[in-house]
Amino acid sequence: TDFSATRSMLQDLKPTHVIHAAAQRFPDKVEGDFEAALKLNVESTKNLAEVCKEIGSRMIYISTDYVFDGEHPPFFHDNKPNPLNKYGETKLAGEEAVLATDSSFLVLRIPVLYGGVKTLNESAVTVLLDVIRSGKPAKMSSYEVRCPAHTQDIARILLDLIRKSPDGGIYQWCGLEKLSKWDMCKIISKETGLDISHLEEVVGAGGTPRPRDVELDREKLRRMGIEHHTKFNEGLMGDLKNFL
Repeated sequence: TDFSATRSMLQDLKPTHVIHAAAQRFPDKVEGDFEAALKLNVESTKNLAEVCKEIGSRMIYISTDYVFDGEHPPFFHDNKPNPLNKYGETKLAGEEAVLATDSSFLVLRIPVLYGGVKTLNESAVTVLLDVIRSGKPAKMSSYEVRCPAHTQDIARILLDLIRKSPDGGIYQWCGLEKLSKWDMCKIISKETGLDISHLEEVVGAGGTPRPRDVELDREKLRRMGIEHHTKFNEGLMGDLKNFL
């Protein structure tokens, strides 16, 4: 959010590409402090895009499947967005700011991520291990489903995009397995032997509005020969072993 320092750093480095992944990505926190989220997710994004154009760096903006309402999946890159919550609104505004600054810039929409975390609460997926081990009663939704992707897969996709240098615009990727938080808890329980009898399955929507199913269409990247997917249980347990 320090525009002057960011400009100075990029002018010194003059990178060929800038991947903008910073964001307030927790919907509840965006709802709780919308002004701060706007500053980070939209204003900082616009400023960074302007600096990238100024120094000749190609920007890749990381966006989200939450720009869609979840009503009619899978969602194609050119479907009209309709975010249900303020987080989705800020990320859509970020997309629009980036492409309005330079149409050759790239937007990569991705799902909920897991992998490579230093603490379990860095990801909405890995934090479930803490919930399970706490033994405290908690509600887990089986209503909303996501297609989680491992961070290594997204890193490989970003590298492929840089190497292949496609036309500017919107690209999308999500994992190949559709899972709810309840499903993820059951997988962790099966793989670790941990008890989840203290967890309650919730079959309806609740809390901050979230889309039910925001599976993204992947064909635009696949036609370019770009596709990376780690099996969820293998990728997740590979990460969680460091915390067990």
